[in-house]
Amino acid sequence: MATSASLAPAPYQFTRDDYYRMAEAGLFQDQHVELLDGEILTMSPKLTPHAFTVNQLMYMLIAALGSTAIVRVQDPVVLNNNSEPEPDIAVCFPVPDKYKSAHPTADQVLLVIEVAESSLTHDRTRKARAYAAGGIPEYWIANLIDRQIEVLTDPDPSSLNYRQRRVAMLGEELTLPGGSIISVSDILP
Repeated sequence: MATSASLAPAPYQFTRDDYYRMAEAGLFQDQHVELLDGEILTMSPKLTPHAFTVNQLMYMLIAALGSTAIVRVQDPVVLNNNSEPEPDIAVCFPVPDKYKSAHPTADQVLLVIEVAESSLTHDRTRKARAYAAGGIPEYWIANLIDRQIEVLTDPDPSSLNYRQRRVAMLGEELTLPGGSIISVSDILP
């Protein structure tokens, strides 16, 4: 028999299968959404500084990494059965089919990057927890407000947090997976 505590309102937790069925049924037409922690979130519009920064990062990463990694832009990454975010950039291990048959899973991702302006708090908190829980080894936030790159490393999936955080300012350099170097000043508008 159900108790009054078990009848308390609770949000419905969507799975990736639920999410796919809703998308196939046309529920998200003309909307940019992503699945995070079982919730379907509407994403902010991409304004010019955001779009510029994503494109700048894409070109720089492809040039710096060559065939040593696959650079994916605003495409899904599978963290678990309830989270499939679409980071602005995901640098993934190269696989023979280039992710033609399935989205990369967390263990195939070397680095995720979110470009943040209106989403800065969300990217620092909820997205960071999700990426840490998935064990993504490195997470950058291209902070357009403060014109800096926040670098989070050493994920602790049990605490849903990154153990290391540093801020890279204009004029500083960042090291990519594999050792290539890029300049913060070349990334930010």
